[in-house]
Amino acid sequence: MPLGVYVQLLASGLSTGSIYALVGLGLMLAFKGTGVLNFAQGELVTLGAYTALFLSLTTSLPYWAIFILTILVAGVVGIVFERLLVRPLMRAPEFTVVVATLAVGLMIKDALRIAWQESVSSIPSPFADVSVRFGDISINAQYLWVTFCALAIMGMLALFFNNNLAGKAMRAVAQNQTAARLMGIRVNRVFSATFALSSAIAALAGILIAPIHGIEPEMGNVLMKGFVAAVLGGFNSLVGCVIAAFMLGVIETFGGAFFGGLFKDVTAFALLILVLLVRPNGLFGSAEARRV
Repeated sequence: MPLGVYVQLLASGLSTGSIYALVGLGLMLAFKGTGVLNFAQGELVTLGAYTALFLSLTTSLPYWAIFILTILVAGVVGIVFERLLVRPLMRAPEFTVVVATLAVGLMIKDALRIAWQESVSSIPSPFADVSVRFGDISINAQYLWVTFCALAIMGMLALFFNNNLAGKAMRAVAQNQTAARLMGIRVNRVFSATFALSSAIAALAGILIAPIHGIEPEMGNVLMKGFVAAVLGGFNSLVGCVIAAFMLGVIETFGGAFFGGLFKDVTAFALLILVLLVRPNGLFGSAEARRV
C-alpha cells in the first residue's frame, strides 16, 4: 500500500479521534463543574449539527456566522437544560440524574427524527473541498481543521481549570457544593456556565463532523466513543482524554481499512477493558474521591 494512503488513513483517524475527544471533553467539563455525568451529550452534538443545518437552509449567512451563531445557541440550550432538568434534581441520587439526562437525550433524538425524518444531510464547509499537499501526499483540510479544534479546546480548558478563578470555582463546586457556597461561590451560576460551555463544545463537534459523515438523527451515538475516550485517558485528565481519543480513532480507522467495518464496533470496548484491567484509573488518571 502506498505511503500516501497510510498518511491519509492517519489523518482520517486523527479527525475521527478529535470528534471523540470533543465529546469526551464535554462530558468531563460537565462532570468537573457539577459532578453530573451528562448522557445527553451525544444528542447535543446532533442538535448542534441540525441547528447549523437549519441556519444554512433558512438564512443567507456565511459559514463562519453560522458557526458562531450555532455555538451561541447551543450555550443557551445548555443553560435551559441545566435550569429545567439538572438543577431540580441536584439533591436526588446521582443515578437518578444520569437516567434523567439519558431520557432527555432520547427525547431530543426522537424529536429530530420526527422533524427531519431519516434523510442524511450536510452543511457546506470552506475546508470540505480543500486539500493540503505534502509532496505527493494529499490530505483533506477538513481533517486537519477538526484535529486543530480538538487540540485548541483541550488547551483552553486546561488553562481555564488551572489558571482561571471560574475554572477553579467549577472544580470546587463539583467536589463539595456546601463548602463552595460557604466560600462565596455562586453555585447556581457555576452550574449554568458549565452546561453552557459543555453544550457549546458538543455543538462544535456536530458542526465539524457534519461535512465528513453527514447529519442524521443517530449521529449522537458518538457519545459512547467519547465516553470510552474519557475513561481510557482518565476521567480527571483532559490531555489523557485527547490522547486516548486519538489512539482510538487511529486504531479504528486502520483496523476498518484492513479488517472491515465490524472491527470498529469491537475495538473501543475491547481496548477499554484491556486498559482498565491494567490501570483502573485510565492511562493518565489518578485516584480521586469523586462523585460517580
